[in-house]
Amino acid sequence: MLKKAFTVLVVAAAFCLLASPGAQAETPKPWRIGVAVSLTGVFGKDGNLVKDAYTLWKDTVNAQGGINGHPVEIIFYDDKSDAAANAKLIEQLIVSDKVDLLLGGFGSSQVFAGSAVAEKNQFPLISGGASSNKLFERGFKYYFATLGKATEEVRGCVDLFSAVEPKPKTAAIVGADILFTALACEGYKKYCKEQGIEVVHEELFPMSLEDYNSLLLKVKNKKPDILLVGSHLLVAMKTIKAMKEIDFSPKGVAFSYGPTVPKFVEDLKGDAEYVIAASEWTPNMPHTGPVFGSAADFNKKYFETFGRYPDYVEAASAGGAIAQQLVLKELGLKPPLAKKDRVAIMEMLHAKTFDTFYGRIEFGKDGANKAHPPVAVQIQKGKLLNVFPLEFAESKILYPFKPWKER
Repeated sequence: MLKKAFTVLVVAAAFCLLASPGAQAETPKPWRIGVAVSLTGVFGKDGNLVKDAYTLWKDTVNAQGGINGHPVEIIFYDDKSDAAANAKLIEQLIVSDKVDLLLGGFGSSQVFAGSAVAEKNQFPLISGGASSNKLFERGFKYYFATLGKATEEVRGCVDLFSAVEPKPKTAAIVGADILFTALACEGYKKYCKEQGIEVVHEELFPMSLEDYNSLLLKVKNKKPDILLVGSHLLVAMKTIKAMKEIDFSPKGVAFSYGPTVPKFVEDLKGDAEYVIAASEWTPNMPHTGPVFGSAADFNKKYFETFGRYPDYVEAASAGGAIAQQLVLKELGLKPPLAKKDRVAIMEMLHAKTFDTFYGRIEFGKDGANKAHPPVAVQIQKGKLLNVFPLEFAESKILYPFKPWKER
């Protein structure tokens, strides 16, 4: 009788243990991903676009069950558009916050500083918002970028002029004197030479420049057929405003970055018409992959979420996050990660190619995406349309630029 009672007590105790909250299946540990990005300061508007891209990727992945059954959490820190701050925040994410992984912020100067800290700590860092050539000249193993190199990114902005009549004979090149934009100007110069276009004026100016009118009056006096600008959003907007004020109407004007950001058209409205911009992705391109499906699907989901369409930096940022996600899946990793896991991630990022809505991503030995061709878009009736390469074109190139007095 005592033996039977003891058996009943043991069974009852076991049942109670199984029924207790502590005995239930534990919630899977999340992937902790750190991002240091400009959310305020001169690059704040651009950096917030990158934040939106990562947030949409995270929410979409979590709705699909996470990565290897583990949800994704992202810790965002504002570097306030300061490169030194970006480096300190990357250190904080690794040492204090003990994140599993990193994703890159916006701006070549910021990412240049932060990626050096990531390299020292052997943390892979994929950026969709930086493309200075100098990022790829350091012999780093852990830095990756989904954008092409800055000098190559602007190729479409020059090559498209080979498809217009009359073909321009002269060009002026101006740009902000910071990493990305200065290198974009080098790229313009290189491709102008290839196209037989003479550069009649070349000038770099400080990012803090206020008097764009005087700068562009010098350019106007050289009477270039086209104006090519190494730019970020604010530089591009100030350039267009000054061109209108001094009535400077070259046959064509192109920017390395800025017009693809929705605020450019929102603020400038009709003054944004005919503007050409470098791009590396448009939603009409025939790319498909996991997480978002097609390029058009990503474009649609972005609009449904944020009430605006994404630019190519946002697509590049989400594409980089997907590449890292696919490596985690193939390696079967779970958080928290050990040092050897991050080494394995780095090696696979170099070894594999990744098909995504953003296009094929193939990281070279230097970490640059060697699979992605440059694209050029033009603002036509308030919309960004793919106009080059011609095989992807949604519309013919509108050329020449309509003079301000005739608008």
